[in-house]
Amino acid sequence: MTTGSVELRPRATGEIFALTFDLYRRHFPLFFSIIAVVLLPIMLLNALSTIAALGVIVMTPGEVPEAVFAGLVFAFNCIPPLLWLLGIFWPWAEGALSFNVIERVLGREPGLRASYSQTRQNWASLWIANLLAQIGISLPLLVAYLIVFAGLFSVALVPVMGVFGADVYANVPPIVPVVMAVLCVPLFIGALVVSVVLAINWTFRAPAIVGEGVDGLRGLSRSVAIARGDRWRIFWRYVLLFIVEFLVVAVPSLIVSGVLLAGAFALQRNSLPSTLDFDVTALPGFVAIAVVAAAFSVIGSLLIAPFRVVFTALNYLDLRIRKENLAALLASAAVSSASNATSPPAGVEQPASPVAQPAPSAPGSPYRSADWKAVDLAKLTPGQRVGVLFNRIRAEGENAQMLNDLALALMEIGDWGGALDALTRARAIAPTDPDVVYNLMVLYRERRDTTAARRMMQEYLRLETNPDELAAVRNDPRFKDLLPE
Repeated sequence: MTTGSVELRPRATGEIFALTFDLYRRHFPLFFSIIAVVLLPIMLLNALSTIAALGVIVMTPGEVPEAVFAGLVFAFNCIPPLLWLLGIFWPWAEGALSFNVIERVLGREPGLRASYSQTRQNWASLWIANLLAQIGISLPLLVAYLIVFAGLFSVALVPVMGVFGADVYANVPPIVPVVMAVLCVPLFIGALVVSVVLAINWTFRAPAIVGEGVDGLRGLSRSVAIARGDRWRIFWRYVLLFIVEFLVVAVPSLIVSGVLLAGAFALQRNSLPSTLDFDVTALPGFVAIAVVAAAFSVIGSLLIAPFRVVFTALNYLDLRIRKENLAALLASAAVSSASNATSPPAGVEQPASPVAQPAPSAPGSPYRSADWKAVDLAKLTPGQRVGVLFNRIRAEGENAQMLNDLALALMEIGDWGGALDALTRARAIAPTDPDVVYNLMVLYRERRDTTAARRMMQEYLRLETNPDELAAVRNDPRFKDLLPE
């Protein structure tokens, strides 16, 4: 299925993952570029900060040139502020890619520059929503960490301090640590549940902001409304996404680190097989292992970050289709746009539509349309028309006019097989409709099936009763070789 012919219908979890993989595979260079513009400098600076920190720990001023050590210290101190500065741009990158995915599903194909320029006005809203979401999600986690610390302190440290004779702990009854542990467990679980629920509620803030043009607070509330009633569905989908991310990012890094670490241990073995020499001379080797592991982590993160954003944008659309009948909303928006275009205010010149418009029954047009409810479709892109017509056919049943228009939209996006299927079904319903036969003739010609195209030409000449249309086809140089001699 081509990108522009994505059907606007509810999808199961497996279908969401399949569509995510398909879009990610087809447009990987573009999706990667949109994310890498911001994420790559962040990841490289983060890796450099880690290397600098390890260098400061391993090296001493007397062992390396003073300038090198000073450079490491400078990098260690200056990189974190740069990371904070670059982090401001991450919500914009997330919004730009979400916008690109939504546009592609709806039939348009913005590039890297268009994705960022079209979401520039949303940058502040994206940043504010991301900041508030991160604070809200992190606070319960902080509470959970404090609960764990308190529980460990009560269970482990209090008895130990009592054993070593600290007066303040000497008379603590043994039941106290048990009671503390029993109290901490439900509190810890509760804090985690709150954090997870908030993360689910605010997952769709970026696509809501760029897709609906709302501000940051409204984006958070829209995300909550979209997630409401489907939290379990979202939870399990993101559990599966976490497994995919773990396999892509963590597993390769762990394997490479383990192999290198095993090699480093093997090189450090003494004559006794069971002893290891942990001399400080081995530290640079372990630093190198950490650097390699960091490199694999950076590569894995760069590969999985676009996938996560695409997955989130598709889930946003899926939930809007389930809850709000997104295809009908698009059709209504098209009706409104068409009405505004046909009734411009006095003295105001209407701008040209940025998308190609169909030209049903126009002289010289390669295709003929039955013009079924054309006002509903005139302002939609081919991909959008495909989605709307799919849903109308499902709701109202098949008829030749809708199938004919569906075939035209599928031909415009290059789905020749789908167009042939739609026209074949339309002809079965209305075998004497000359427009359907005409479009079959054009389709066969595009597919270089000259024999079938000639057969359709003969059928069209037999069925068409309008002399002007017959004359136009007979005089069209594109069809000279299809006319009977």
